[in-house]
Amino acid sequence: MTRKKKNSNIIYTEDARTILDHIPKKEMVTATITSPPYFDMKDYGGEDQIGFGQSYEEYLFDLQTVFQNVFQITKENGTLWIVIDTFKKEGQVVPLPFDLVSKLLEVGWLLQDIIIWKKDKTVPWSTKGFMQRKFEYILFFSKTTSFKYNKDQVRIYDTSHLKKWWVKYPERYNPRGKALDEVWEYPIPTQGSWGEKYVKHFCPLPTDMVGTMIQLTTDEKDIVMDPFAGSGSVLAQSAYMNREYLGFEINSEYVQMFKNYLAKTLKKGKAKYEMFTKDNDQDNFENTILNLRSLKYAKVLQKSIEKEGIKSEYYIYVDRIGNSDLKHKIIKVEYVFIGAVSKEDINIILPEYIAKPPLSKFGVEPIFKFRKRIPQRRKELFGYTSTNTHSFLTEITKKIDKRVKIISPIKVQLNENEF
Repeated sequence: MTRKKKNSNIIYTEDARTILDHIPKKEMVTATITSPPYFDMKDYGGEDQIGFGQSYEEYLFDLQTVFQNVFQITKENGTLWIVIDTFKKEGQVVPLPFDLVSKLLEVGWLLQDIIIWKKDKTVPWSTKGFMQRKFEYILFFSKTTSFKYNKDQVRIYDTSHLKKWWVKYPERYNPRGKALDEVWEYPIPTQGSWGEKYVKHFCPLPTDMVGTMIQLTTDEKDIVMDPFAGSGSVLAQSAYMNREYLGFEINSEYVQMFKNYLAKTLKKGKAKYEMFTKDNDQDNFENTILNLRSLKYAKVLQKSIEKEGIKSEYYIYVDRIGNSDLKHKIIKVEYVFIGAVSKEDINIILPEYIAKPPLSKFGVEPIFKFRKRIPQRRKELFGYTSTNTHSFLTEITKKIDKRVKIISPIKVQLNENEF
């Protein structure tokens, strides 16, 4: 019986220009994440290597060849991430990232974005007219316009990283968190931070940054590739995150050290990833944002009604009742007008106000009802004022505080000064 040849979870001790000699299967890679060898600056320990000892034209040609081969084995929904920087030669800046973009466009890659990696710690090189390098470029390409892009999985939902007014203006924030911007701050890993006896590579990529790229453009079981694997940060992170990996690296010492290191850390790395995927902080943030939106919607609605001269004594009872199937809406919320308020008058003005900003921007599908009394519920009820719906004023008992205008089983108590 012939054993089926393995096509993933391999690092080849081979030149990246020979990719197609070693990977027979077409269109198998979902994402490639890499940092090419520096041009004529660092000897990576191989004969006829890319970069060291080459002319600039030869260097660009070889990089184009590598990424043309990568293009052929990339799926239609696949992407390419390249971390690269400018350099100075013969008294002037060489715009390598932009020269490389031109070469890759010829291949067929589509440039989707240019991201700035702010890395802080760096090799302290500076020359006349060239400041110390604190950032590099991340070029983000796709094979087609139908590329995989899991943007909701990498949103920033850590409230310490958000402007404090997210509490008062929840309608301005995506419930899944703030989208990534085009400046990424990740410090370069310090030597030895990967653990004992691991190879000291010239410039390893930060694992968290690599993890963001993997999470954004792949799913579990997809294949991630690095044609210039180096110390293997991309391959290791891929393995931790339940992705398959493929790598090429001409330095056999790096390859062996990577294999040894992965064997020692795989279990721990996978456990860390599993803990991350089970973390419900993002779900908690989403729930908080939607609660804040539901309550604030009632507050804005009351102000709109007051503008129409309706001064009746009433409360608005607010209750989230499910998700919405309507376009541009996220949740269904029941708003019950309780008290001496004219149903006819309210129904006349409601369509106009809910169809335009700001209420139309809340993602709320409102269901309006009218009752004489507060609905009987077993849950606790909380009272909010007409000016503050991010922190309840009081729990509702038999007697309702005169300042309370909004009543809800939704409990929110946030102090914006703490964020």
